[in-house]
Amino acid sequence: MRSFLALTVLVTFTACDTPSEAPPNAAAPTSYVLHNATIYTVDAANPQADALAIEAGLIAGVGAADSLFDAHPEWPRIDAGGATVVPGLIDAHAHLMGMISGEGLGQLLLNVDLAGTHSVEEILERLAAHEETLTDDAWLVGRGWDQNDWAPASDGTYPFPTRADLDATFSDRPVLLERIDGHAYWANSAALRRAGIDPDRPAPDNPEGGAYIRDDQGRPTGVTIDKAGNALQAAVPPISPAMKREALRRALAETAKYGLTGVHEAGTSLEAYQLYEQALDDGEFDLRLYAMASGVSDAMTYACENGARVVHPSGRLQMRSVKLYLDGALGSRGAALIEDYSDDPGNRGLLFLQPDAF
Repeated sequence: MRSFLALTVLVTFTACDTPSEAPPNAAAPTSYVLHNATIYTVDAANPQADALAIEAGLIAGVGAADSLFDAHPEWPRIDAGGATVVPGLIDAHAHLMGMISGEGLGQLLLNVDLAGTHSVEEILERLAAHEETLTDDAWLVGRGWDQNDWAPASDGTYPFPTRADLDATFSDRPVLLERIDGHAYWANSAALRRAGIDPDRPAPDNPEGGAYIRDDQGRPTGVTIDKAGNALQAAVPPISPAMKREALRRALAETAKYGLTGVHEAGTSLEAYQLYEQALDDGEFDLRLYAMASGVSDAMTYACENGARVVHPSGRLQMRSVKLYLDGALGSRGAALIEDYSDDPGNRGLLFLQPDAF
């Protein structure tokens, strides 16, 4: 059976009349023999090999180098230098582009990556460095903060940050930072105002499936949980079609770098799905993507109207399932619990859908 592999080493070479080692920086042929490698086959009877034969991008044989050389004497050969070769990896829960205007690997690579930060000060440093690349009217957008990774407060708890932490450095430029779980936003006062929320007055009523974190006077602290962040997300100016394609290009390069040949996207908007379709039509999408329509949405309608088996002619893209959102996440204290959060008395989380609606 032929199948695709992800190689941990990238090699290019040219075709030739007689077998020879491929020269570097040359055009890759469609058929060749890779040898001097440690190849994991996922075949219990023959778990490892040292060579494989590739024909038109598909595996034509795996085994001993001498055997494959004899079977394909005219094919070019490439020395892998002892590198490890493994089957392509599949990420079963990822966000390649997500909802276009919010979460997604592509957007993260265009904006500020806050994952792994250990203090508000470190976040401000990353934001300041990225701000130097922005135009005067652009929002400062990032994702990945986690207050549980910072030093605890004097009482041992890990409170959310506030808009005041951002306002001191960014008083005029809107700043919107998504939590690492994608279920909370942290905004400065300028961003709140752009979203129609007055930071000096009591916060609006909580929407179903969302909550505003309030100070002791009822004003918004700048942190919103789940659907309370919708207005903030909608206020961010949309990126251009060209930048969306650039975000997708960067996301595909990032997945390839780690040997990912397949991704299951847990929540895809119609806009993102159509972006993938166009990239495939243009020959610029080399991943296999299983998309889940994001909730009861235009993406789900599109899937239903186009048949239960929505599959791109290339076979690399399909959308045959729906991701429904029932509650929030533990880290942002939005996951629905039977009892109160131990560090947040009176809070039992949020339900996006009531049981009857689900």
